[in-house]
Amino acid sequence: MATNVFVSYDHDDQKQVGAFKLLKSNPNHPLDFQDHSLKNPVLGASGKPLKYPPSDARSKPVRDAIKKRFELASKLVVLIGDATHKSDWVDWEIITFYTMKEEISGENTWKRIRGMELKSSANVTKPSALNDRSTKILAWDPEALDKWLDLDPDA
Repeated sequence: MATNVFVSYDHDDQKQVGAFKLLKSNPNHPLDFQDHSLKNPVLGASGKPLKYPPSDARSKPVRDAIKKRFELASKLVVLIGDATHKSDWVDWEIITFYTMKEEISGENTWKRIRGMELKSSANVTKPSALNDRSTKILAWDPEALDKWLDLDPDA
């Protein structure tokens, strides 16, 4: 059975993330997960995507939509590109997911989060929110990520 996952990433890496997500539909590739990430941007009253940082009160609809998705996901995959460490949203997602899952997993919560470098990234810096909140960061290795997805985070 596929693991329920939320994929966190910097939106500048959208094309690479799209290619990563396509791996799960490739019958010759073992990567398998149910993606509970937001499929479309959250729109404001004007019908335009909300593009405020997570600290801005106007981003509450986006934060609420992501939290609903976190309730469906048992693991968080952070895809790390060259500028991911600068993303306020990625840090917020890591911290918020960790906090929400800590009620379930306690001291094992860090086992629910895994970072993986994107394939074409050269100078990757780990987002600071991953410190003490995740398993070891993987270099680009979808097969190893798939094996991690199959592990019980509470074992």
